[in-house]
Amino acid sequence: MTRMMAGLIAAVALLVSAAAIAQDRNFTLHNNTGYAIKGLYVNLPDDNVYNENELSSPLANGAKFLVKFTRADGGKACVWNIKVDWADGSAPSFFKGLDLCKLDNVYMKYDKATDTTSYTSD
Repeated sequence: MTRMMAGLIAAVALLVSAAAIAQDRNFTLHNNTGYAIKGLYVNLPDDNVYNENELSSPLANGAKFLVKFTRADGGKACVWNIKVDWADGSAPSFFKGLDLCKLDNVYMKYDKATDTTSYTSD
């Protein structure tokens, strides 16, 4: 009986830990780019197929959006890339190497003249 209880406790701890890891990666994206975003894709650095748009409608400049992870999203990975599709049809932009385990808010910036992406965080 004691072993069964210990096994049950270990299983519950593992599930709680996996859920906490998923929540640790959740972040709020603030669109401070000056442009509306129609597509927002969050992928692991080695995954170049961006096919799951997080947005159900365009994200206006100045708006924010909460990106939530599930346990199935990338295991325990912390570092992710973001692809942005612009509402005006311009070429997509990429924000690379975001450690989402350490970020709660990501403030995206974009200089269209130089095609330079950047972000700040807190």
